[in-house]
Amino acid sequence: MTFRVAAAAFAVPALFAAPAAADPVRGANVQLEQKLGANTSLVVQVGQNDRHGRDDRYGRNDHRDYRVNQWGQSQREVRGLRRDAVQACRREVAKQAYRIGYREVDFDDDRRVRQIGPFGFRVMLDDVEFEGRRRERESDVTCTVRRGHVVDIHDLPAPGRRGYQHAGGRRGY
Repeated sequence: MTFRVAAAAFAVPALFAAPAAADPVRGANVQLEQKLGANTSLVVQVGQNDRHGRDDRYGRNDHRDYRVNQWGQSQREVRGLRRDAVQACRREVAKQAYRIGYREVDFDDDRRVRQIGPFGFRVMLDDVEFEGRRRERESDVTCTVRRGHVVDIHDLPAPGRRGYQHAGGRRGY
């Protein structure tokens, strides 16, 4: 009889007994050890856990770490809603700035987003640069976004006056 056949013969009872002895309720593992020789042993460890063998390092779809916020949304849902809120705020700021008279709007990556409701966010954009024909202005802009729509914008710079104002109310250049 070869060594491999002897190892398989000793392992068969351990392989049948270990699953029966494992406790699925408490998640305990059972370890059976069989000595095959002076320096050789066979160890079988069987058990069940709640992660179904998943490793924490590969947690993209790991449901063990499934946390929800106070409105019942997972972290993945909140990430998507935040991204949509920032995009909606940037779009609306650029549109309002164009209506005021600025031709270009530059956004930095400095932003703070705070959730204020189940589908509401307050987006604070730092150092937004508004460029017109003759001047540039920087301002911190705050948007309130509800269900993907901007409902309020604060701190847009006022358009500059053209010309100068006479004492009599006439405009001139």
